[in-house]
Amino acid sequence: MHVDITPRRVTAVPGMPSEFLVTITNTSEVIGGYSLRALGVDPEWVTCDEPEPRLFPGESTTAQLTLRLPDRSPAGDRAVAIQVTDLGDPSRICVEEAVVEVAPAPHARIDLDPATVTAGRSAGYSCTVSNEGNTVQLLRLEALDPEDRTTFDFHPSEVRLGPGTSTTVDLRAKARRPFLGDAALRPFTVRASGPGLPDADHVPAAAGMFVQRPRLSRAALGLIGLIAAITVFATVITIALSSIAAQSAADRDLALQVAQAREQEPEAGRAEVTGSVVEISTGATAPGVSVELFPAEDASTPLLSTATDDEGQFSLTQLPAGDFLLRVRGAGFAEVWYPTAGTAADATPLTLAEGGSIEDLLVIVGGVPAQVAGTVNGEDVSGASLRVELPLDEEPLEGEVEPAADEPPADGTGGGALVRSVPISEDGTFEVADLPSPAVYDLVVSKPGFATSVQRIDLAAGERRDDIALSLTLGDGSITGAIEGPDGPISGATVVATSGQTRVETVSLTEGETGGFVLRELPTPGTYAIEVSATGYAPASLTVTLTAGQQFTGVDVVLGPDHGTLAGTVTLEGEGAGGVLVTVSDGATTLQTVSRSTAPTGAWELAGVPLPGDYTVTFARQGLESRVLSVSVDEFGVVTSQASATSIDVAMRSATASLSGLVRQTRGGAAAQPVGNVVVTVSSGAADRVVTTASVPAADVGRYRIENLPPGTYTVTFARSGTRTTSEIIELDAAQHRTLDPVLVAPARIGGTVSTSAGPVVDGSVMLFRANEYGTSAPPVAQTRTDSAGRFVIEDVAAPEHYVVEARTSTGSVVGTSPPFTLEASEDRTVDISGTTESGGGTS
Repeated sequence: MHVDITPRRVTAVPGMPSEFLVTITNTSEVIGGYSLRALGVDPEWVTCDEPEPRLFPGESTTAQLTLRLPDRSPAGDRAVAIQVTDLGDPSRICVEEAVVEVAPAPHARIDLDPATVTAGRSAGYSCTVSNEGNTVQLLRLEALDPEDRTTFDFHPSEVRLGPGTSTTVDLRAKARRPFLGDAALRPFTVRASGPGLPDADHVPAAAGMFVQRPRLSRAALGLIGLIAAITVFATVITIALSSIAAQSAADRDLALQVAQAREQEPEAGRAEVTGSVVEISTGATAPGVSVELFPAEDASTPLLSTATDDEGQFSLTQLPAGDFLLRVRGAGFAEVWYPTAGTAADATPLTLAEGGSIEDLLVIVGGVPAQVAGTVNGEDVSGASLRVELPLDEEPLEGEVEPAADEPPADGTGGGALVRSVPISEDGTFEVADLPSPAVYDLVVSKPGFATSVQRIDLAAGERRDDIALSLTLGDGSITGAIEGPDGPISGATVVATSGQTRVETVSLTEGETGGFVLRELPTPGTYAIEVSATGYAPASLTVTLTAGQQFTGVDVVLGPDHGTLAGTVTLEGEGAGGVLVTVSDGATTLQTVSRSTAPTGAWELAGVPLPGDYTVTFARQGLESRVLSVSVDEFGVVTSQASATSIDVAMRSATASLSGLVRQTRGGAAAQPVGNVVVTVSSGAADRVVTTASVPAADVGRYRIENLPPGTYTVTFARSGTRTTSEIIELDAAQHRTLDPVLVAPARIGGTVSTSAGPVVDGSVMLFRANEYGTSAPPVAQTRTDSAGRFVIEDVAAPEHYVVEARTSTGSVVGTSPPFTLEASEDRTVDISGTTESGGGTS
């Protein structure tokens, strides 16, 4: 495995999370399981989103390791080691180190005791200074009087504190004492400053109060104050009575003006204004609201008023020419001056000509916000919440939003548009203010583990409704079904339904309708993940969606065995291969067997494989190339990927290559002939393999074969005494059978004639010596005899070499000796020796 950490150095703030990304790569040929842990820190400080990942061969994953140091952790560098352990082989451990730099977090606190002191000229306090940061701090104390009338003296004025330590500092406050009157209140604050601390305005300060008594008592001042109070009281009463008399006169004048205005007839004319009033929240017309028309110069008294009819229409007729202001108001609606103003000063005047008209005037009004309140009843309402939703089947959203027909509302909602959401108090009460009105709302009460309750209300404009009662009950849905196995119903199986924080568990029946189960009190609507498990069987899972109050039936679950059998056949070049080690592993469990060496050869079978699962199947044997398959097996033991459903068959091949061929040799124009005793060398640079071509039997002369060559690039050299070496570079792959048939040139030979002055030497002896051995006791390297014409030939002479040829008669007399000469490889050399007499010397 390979492990990498990013970043290698991270700055951490105590109490805040710091993250490391740990990338793990499975470099083995089997599925691997790994565990992560952090060394050098408390395990409770560390969390990991994927503590035990499982990886296929060559697969990588990145886990997020979160470190949260406790408050007041000392500042500085801290080494952290992240250990990754192979679960399949605990001896395989990889440790990578990182550095956590704990950032300095200076923080100081000051406590003043006592906080308030009543005294004369000076007062004494005790300041407790605490270092609540994570570094050593040098703190300087200072006090601030907003009025700048008090002087302060600290002893000592500076303190040096380690993390988590505290000390006491004496404080003496002095100020000029008041002569008489009330006691002087002199508030002040005490702060600490030092390197690394925030600005003084952001450092928590201790507040104190110096209550300074005056030099004179309060008795004299109290008498003076009482006299002053009596005087002021008399003055106030006089002014109040005068104001009441003036107001009465003003009210009388106003009443007379109103009466006179009512007696006056409105000025008649032929102009008119018609239109409609529409609610802003729903777009519907507003019947029964007041529509008033005012002269533009006087918005205090309407010239004419009317009310909208059942369709929200209004009409103002017999109006004189001029400029007018229009006001609309009604119960539950906010006052509106045309077009959308809140006051007459912001309104837009309507200009009417004599006999003219303004038609289809549109005025939009908005309702006064409504308010709802009430109580939620139930066994445990704490933690519940109330959602106020606009239903999709009522105005103003009717026809505008189409809900998904096959998708139930989300858990805890009524399926409408959310307007407001509030928590339910512990005593079950709730209150929602400032709701747009008039409108129709759904009140939705929800809590994890409980059924969602929905109540629809119709609020009038500005309505306040305080008597709403809602209920919160346990789940009202259920899921009914049965558990079956290969041999029939399964009793005692565990069935668990989960949805968010809701979890309901039951077991299948052991009597009566064996294998049946019912999950009751399921909150609806909701989507539930059903997990079914039983001893001896593979677990199964499914998803069921419940609508509001639904009783879901007919859920039949079939469980397969928890262990199965994998089998197959291993072949090599079309035939069964025995002795192959078969390993099945999922990272946590490893099982092994060997393919059969007897009939049926190559077959293998492995029982006890946990189901379902993803497995790596490895086939290995000495001399063969390993094969690795990744297969998935379902809960019924059926292979679903990378192999047939019933058998895992694999064809293997040799891990090495072979080289063979036939070495031949030519001479002149004659056909090439197989030749034995040729040295064949195969070299890869790291090692050499050497063989010799066969010389017997006659049918195999010149043949060679080299087995078990690892794949790679090789230099093949063919060498034979007396001939030039032949070489060739080849590449071999695993299981390859390469044929190489070289043709060598003929080896060196020496030929010629032996004669004297009397003619050819018949049946004479010709001997070949190495030049450096001639004249010594060394025997000749080759010899032959002359024919009837005095000719001789010496075949297959080793070359290159320096030689001397000596010729003798049949009686042993020396005819002659050749001069020394050099014979090159594959050279065809002619050496003629002649003598003046049969016993004399010779030349060539």
